[in-house]
Amino acid sequence: MPFDGVTVIPILMGREGLWGVRNSGQVPLGAFRTLRNVTLEDGTIRKMGGGAALGSAIGASLTIHAAVDYWPDVSTQRTLAFTSDGVLQKDNGSGASWANLATGLAVTGAPAFTIGGAEELGKARKAFFFDGVNSPRVLAGDAASAAAVARPADDWVGTTQPRAMTVHDDGRMWAAVGNNLYGSLPNDHEDFTSFRLVIPVASGNLGEYIAALRSYKGLLLAWKYPRGAYAVDTSEAAPRVFKFAEAGAYGPQNVQQIEDDLLSIAPDGSWHLASATQATGSVRASDLSARKLGSFFREQINLAQLATAQLIYYAHKGVAQLACHAVGQTTAKNRVVNFDVLKSAEIGERWSLGDRDQNEALFLRKKSGIEIPAMGDAAGQIWELDQTDRGKAGAAYTMEAELWDNDFAKLVPKWEGRRKHGRFLQVEYDPRTASTLDVDVIADGVASQSLTFSLASGPGALPQTLPFLLQAATTRLSQRKRMLGTFTRLALRCRNTGLNEDSGLIKLLVGMEYVG
Repeated sequence: MPFDGVTVIPILMGREGLWGVRNSGQVPLGAFRTLRNVTLEDGTIRKMGGGAALGSAIGASLTIHAAVDYWPDVSTQRTLAFTSDGVLQKDNGSGASWANLATGLAVTGAPAFTIGGAEELGKARKAFFFDGVNSPRVLAGDAASAAAVARPADDWVGTTQPRAMTVHDDGRMWAAVGNNLYGSLPNDHEDFTSFRLVIPVASGNLGEYIAALRSYKGLLLAWKYPRGAYAVDTSEAAPRVFKFAEAGAYGPQNVQQIEDDLLSIAPDGSWHLASATQATGSVRASDLSARKLGSFFREQINLAQLATAQLIYYAHKGVAQLACHAVGQTTAKNRVVNFDVLKSAEIGERWSLGDRDQNEALFLRKKSGIEIPAMGDAAGQIWELDQTDRGKAGAAYTMEAELWDNDFAKLVPKWEGRRKHGRFLQVEYDPRTASTLDVDVIADGVASQSLTFSLASGPGALPQTLPFLLQAATTRLSQRKRMLGTFTRLALRCRNTGLNEDSGLIKLLVGMEYVG
């Protein structure tokens, strides 16, 4: 649109999310090539929420490999954690103190928890710990120790132990060892021997094993490594097993319930909904990550470490989060992949990355009635995440959002491959706190100018209609700065590095003139 001889290009900031494709010509205006440590929840680009330590560290030299929010009864909250010294721990409810539940465990498996017990009125709720190496451990109620499963299957010997466990609609605890499913008694989730119930699942292929289990719409679903997902109807006298998807999983926490569906991460790094894989019958067709991420995920994430990756669904904000290892990293889960589930049906999949934390144990913890993300790190500390303050332990962190370069020819056809003069850059924003935004102007791949915007104040509210995605904003302000230089293609990189600084970026307006 013309403005005093200058064409003004509007770029919505909170709509598209991260696009990892190689060809920038494929991406729409407003797509990002880098998007880290941000939230897209209200249709703007904001720095992701901060982190607050829960109580004290278990031990400064300990890595927390897995954790769970456990409620032995409706009024008692505990955090259970498995640490790198082979100890299963329990806190006092606030993280202020920790007690050993089991010691001397191997740390070479893929650790996870599931909640069972309460099989009948009057029986205690139980937390089950399993990792495919140690015999499963069970905490009954709020006991002072966790014991081995009372009556394991007779072929669970040595390090041949359940990789996955879940309670199914039939009332049984189900465990996966190799290609077999083992069902407990319905009235005793620790009894796998009194009535031996073993179901083989596509056991003909050597090297395969069941990696993940979920109960879903009356069926017991089993994901195998390296491929294949199977549904088991346990309601029949002779349980029926059928394949419902080609995409498998690598570890017990690679599958998570998402609203009325199940989200899984395949060993090749692709993301799938159970409903989509069943409907299409094709891994390629059901790959949620293919269109916008392409090979980006495989290039950024160490797929060989997905067995211990941990997937959660933050239902309060409709975001799935995967804690995983960056390429080249084998010890630290130093990346979080964020997938905006609720907005995907409306505007397509939205992705971003986080690199602030070492999320060794990513889980949900209830606080004030809401399950929020929490994590255990490599220094024995539990953290509550998505805090209002944009800081962690008094330290700042960086939000970065870099748009793909663009010649804007889709909006102004005559500009294709032609030079343009920059005239100004205008930032529209929702001021949450006093904050500073640095914007690098990247002309034809070279950073040519850096503009700094103080987002604490502005000329006042603008009259334009808010974008349909913008929900929580109450104020809309604008600032403009002169932009210099001549270019064919232009990219913009936005950064905020300040402690507890938070403003929502709504739109960038780029003013430029055609050279010719």
